[in-house]
Parts: sequence; structure tokens; C-alpha cells
Amino acid sequence: MSDVFHDRQARGWAKTGWLQAHYTFSFGSFNDPTRMGFRALRVINEDIVAGGSGFAEHAHDHFEILTFMLSGELEHKDSAGHHGRLRAGDVQLISAGTGVRHSERNPAAQTPTHLFQIWLHGNADDLPPRYQLLQGALLATHGPRLVASAQEQPGALQLRAPVSIWAVAGQPGERCSHDIPSDRYGWLQVLEGVVQVETPDESQPLELRGGDGLQLSTVKQIAVAPLTEARWVWFDLA
Repeated sequence: MSDVFHDRQARGWAKTGWLQAHYTFSFGSFNDPTRMGFRALRVINEDIVAGGSGFAEHAHDHFEILTFMLSGELEHKDSAGHHGRLRAGDVQLISAGTGVRHSERNPAAQTPTHLFQIWLHGNADDLPPRYQLLQGALLATHGPRLVASAQEQPGALQLRAPVSIWAVAGQPGERCSHDIPSDRYGWLQVLEGVVQVETPDESQPLELRGGDGLQLSTVKQIAVAPLTEARWVWFDLA
């Protein structure tokens, strides 16, 4: 596995009357055998859901499903009677485990909802499903904020997968470094804005925009400098 820039413009996409979606990896009708995920990462979808619309009840099992809310709201209900609402800045984790059926809907009549949904391969298929929520985790962070970890950490979601995830909300003039242990892999996902990324083996920095991703297998350190207000997520992967 090599270091790969995943261009937002090369993603799969779908557009219906109520949904605009872009797929970094194969998903639904978008099937590319060279884009089947990276380490525990299996799905990175960017969705814009029209007001009053959403995903009808459907089933999940096995996966750790993270929803990163950029704007708008998302209402979810499941077959066990759970009911909640996500708002801009929130991060939700569904550990699907043995299986759950749920629906997701934008409750606002006119305002679209913008989100990223990311699926990780889970390692606890024999455990019942569970929900966790971090409110406002994508808002101003003053540096990397740990939002999810395989180990129990104060103020973070607990994953059933060998992954750690940090969220950053950056401003122009700031700089953030991400280090990768020698036995781990990295993934940088830009959610919004424009950032400049420096790596030790590149003479020129890379410019990434919302929707772009950077897969890292050999590079062990990067520096990210926002060129505009920007939000990104960093994955440390086994």
C-alpha cells in the first residue's frame, strides 16, 4: 500500500431529488475494485440531504458508523425505539454489532443537511448495537481533539475497532502536525475549507479541499496549515 491522494473530483456520486452524495470508496451503484477501502476504513460518504427527506429504515451490522455533522440537523430512529437528533458540529457513533434497523431524516422543511458518514470494520460482531454522541465536537477545537478511540478516554467515543480519530477546526495562520507510529497507518479527510499539507518527501506542499483525502502508508508525519477556515479529521489506523 502506498501513499495516495484521493481527489474529491474522482469520487463516485449519486444525485436524486433529495440526496447529493459523493463516495470515496465503492458504495451502492458506484463499484470500483481499486476503491474498496483502506485498513479499517470502508466507507467515506459526503451527503447533502434535502429538507424533509432522508433515508428510509434500513439495516446495519458489523460496522462502526460515524456521522460527522457539518450543517443542518438529522433525526434518527431505530427498531429498538431509540430516537435522537444530531445538530451541526455533532459526531455520532453507531456500533452496529449484531445488527440494528434505523432511519435517518432531515427534520427541517427547507434547510439542507450536510454531513460525512464514515464506516469502519468493527471487531465485536457478537455484541449488541449501541449509540454514542459527542455534541459540538467539530466546532472550534484549538488543536486536534480526540473524538474516538478503541480505549476508553474521557470526552471521546469508544470504538469497537483498532482506530483513533482526531477532529480539527483550523484557521488561516495556524499549523497542526499529525504523527504516525511506525506500526500504524494514517488517513487525512478534509471536511470543509482548503488546507496545505506538507510531508517530508514532497518538495511542494499539497493543497486539499473539502472532500479530498490523503492515504498514508510510508510517510510518518505531516503538517496541515489551513488556507481558509477548515475542518478535517485524522485517522490513526492499525
